[in-house]
Amino acid sequence: MPSSSTTLSLLETFHVRLLLAALFALLLMIPIQGHAQQGLPPQGNPHGDLSNPMLPPPGIIGVALHLTAERIGDPAGLFIRATHPLGPAVSAGLTHGQEILAVDGQSVKGMTYREVVSMIRGEIGTSVTLLVKTFSDVKEVKIMRASEAQLTEEEQRI
Repeated sequence: MPSSSTTLSLLETFHVRLLLAALFALLLMIPIQGHAQQGLPPQGNPHGDLSNPMLPPPGIIGVALHLTAERIGDPAGLFIRATHPLGPAVSAGLTHGQEILAVDGQSVKGMTYREVVSMIRGEIGTSVTLLVKTFSDVKEVKIMRASEAQLTEEEQRI
């Protein structure tokens, strides 16, 4: 049986390692001046506001996405996790569980989550075309981007 001083030493070592791991994780999340954030091109978001290129554009389609792989090491897929009930995506026929294969004719294979989101988002009133794998087939869907305020206003009218 280990002595109380040995047990205390092991706990102290564990806590120090845990603290160092947490600090290292925080350092990885802090963007370094002059470098692009992970997943974004060096010039920032190409679809964003020119006054602040790191902000996403305001136009949305009303979906929440989920990046997943069936098993560790498998290629990941990008799936619709949820849809806004009054959003443009629902109006276009998109539902939970469908897989996004391409955005505006460009395959999402090999892209980061952030890259795909920046392609889906755009200026309010413009459209985006998604190639979606449904439960029975693959279809192309054209969706008009809306603002969050438009979706909120529609919810309040109901």
